[in-house]
Amino acid sequence: MLTGKNILRLCRYALPVMLLALCFCSEPEELIRTKFDVILADDMAAILEGVDPSALLDPPYFEILEYEKYKEGVFIRRAVVDFYFLKDVGVKITRKFRYHKRLGLWDRYYNKYYSVIPGADEAEN
Repeated sequence: MLTGKNILRLCRYALPVMLLALCFCSEPEELIRTKFDVILADDMAAILEGVDPSALLDPPYFEILEYEKYKEGVFIRRAVVDFYFLKDVGVKITRKFRYHKRLGLWDRYYNKYYSVIPGADEAEN
């Protein structure tokens, strides 16, 4: 029979077990991708901030070059994205991202400008 005392005892043991199980469950892929889409939109807005609108591509865009999943480790996703935004200057920004499993956050760990000249190899600026 469950009495108030037994329920408290059950909660005392069950709650930590439930919290541990919750920590080790991974997030659904849809949620991870939604968070990634938010980061990409935010990055594009930050890149365009302060740039003369007449100098922008119509429309500015980004291209996801790589999106990898890892089953183990601290980081369970990795992505490489190129951002194109200027119309008269052959330049792009390459950013690399990784998803921290425990924190549930995307982390940008690489950000470089590259020259993009048609017909030539990419040269770092």
